[in-house]
Amino acid sequence: MNKKPPYRLDRYPDLKNVDIAELVSIDKKRALSEGVSNSRNMPEFKKGERNVGILLIHGFTASPFEMSELGEYLNSKGFTIYNSRVVGHGSKSVYLDKLTYRDWYDSLKYGYFTLKNSCKKLFVIGQSMGGLLALNVAYYNDLDGVVLLSPALDILDSRFDFVPIAQYFVNSIEKEYSDTSNLKEYYYGERSVKGMVHLKYLIEYTWEHKDLLKKPILLFHSKFDDVVNYRGSVKFYNEVSVPKELVLIDDPKVKHILSSSLNPRKEEIYKKILDWLEANDVEK
Repeated sequence: MNKKPPYRLDRYPDLKNVDIAELVSIDKKRALSEGVSNSRNMPEFKKGERNVGILLIHGFTASPFEMSELGEYLNSKGFTIYNSRVVGHGSKSVYLDKLTYRDWYDSLKYGYFTLKNSCKKLFVIGQSMGGLLALNVAYYNDLDGVVLLSPALDILDSRFDFVPIAQYFVNSIEKEYSDTSNLKEYYYGERSVKGMVHLKYLIEYTWEHKDLLKKPILLFHSKFDDVVNYRGSVKFYNEVSVPKELVLIDDPKVKHILSSSLNPRKEEIYKKILDWLEANDVEK
């Protein structure tokens, strides 16, 4: 059993000369090959009038649906958005059994280069596990800033520490009641244990390589997050030496998912993200 994350991540291969339509097509074909049938679980590219791209990354067991409201808001403000699908998601959780955190990271290159090839500036926004992936995209590739929504830097459930052992005895774990239980078209009702092992690896990898972060970050976390310990975000914020801003939400109605209507204060966060993007020299 590996004690350290088994895979090293690296800079994406250069796809600057690949046509945008082809990049989007490849990404969608991968989704179809994994049985994605719901159109809201497919990756989506929307051009905006600004010369600025936003790569959106959803969380573990979620789908692009999770980031769609935020994407629509930013697109309405003129930004070009790519709502990515992390491989293994948006279909059946069994697909996560054979994929690694490196596969998750690599799958984002199509959205990254779709935006890189069409925009002058590029930002990435990630929810939960998507926040970890967003940081790693920033560690190794060229972009202008990162927005983190409840980044999964410290899982609250102490049982998570034992998933490397549990993978040898069970394949999946049913989710307990959550705010996504009525959204089963977009969120898996169970968690792949092997997928959770790689989520654990990704958390460890992200912490180990935090000194690679050189771009500004805006970090949001609710003190009442019931999945991820907000203190992990505070610790990460304190340990990175980049231009940074931390927004802690002290409201018991606000839980883990900040990117959608599951967050009753989403409008405040959307506006804060917009203001931060424009303050970071985004072309108007």
